[in-house]
Amino acid sequence: MMPNLSEIKDDMTKNGLDDLIIKLDHIAYRVKKGERVKAMAELANAVPYYEFKSFKVISMNAITSCIKLDKTSPVVVVSEGLDEDSIVEKYVKKHGGRIHHLAYLVKDIEKVVEIQKKRGITFTTDEIIGSEEEGIKQIFTMPTQTANHIIEYIQRFGDFDGFFTPSNIGVLMKSTEKLGEA
Repeated sequence: MMPNLSEIKDDMTKNGLDDLIIKLDHIAYRVKKGERVKAMAELANAVPYYEFKSFKVISMNAITSCIKLDKTSPVVVVSEGLDEDSIVEKYVKKHGGRIHHLAYLVKDIEKVVEIQKKRGITFTTDEIIGSEEEGIKQIFTMPTQTANHIIEYIQRFGDFDGFFTPSNIGVLMKSTEKLGEA
């Protein structure tokens, strides 16, 4: 049986997670092939977002764009597959266009993962992806049971302000293959 919110908060405090998890960093959507620009426009029509970064993820045959509201977080990331074999397109066929994950910026990702594993949280990979030298480390949890959302923990180093690197985005996306997405 799942503990109540008060018990969870107490456990988070006891384990130090409330000091390690800083804030919601970004929200990532996956949408059907050809609908990324439309999805961004729908969001920007409701809130004055602007596009500030786009990336073609060649290894996963996908494109990802980031929109944001001025200089605030969270950023909204919208990805689409470029063909039927893309991991993004397979996800959308299974779940529909929707939020794929919520990413939380953390102070010490190794500590967060260690604590969360002891608390029973499972991840899509055994290893944290990225490195301090690359400027970013990140990892996905397995989806939540009720809402089917993935939680990402992300730690940036130095002046790195991205959401992934060209060398780690394929590994990060591929880590979800055990969910039947790759």
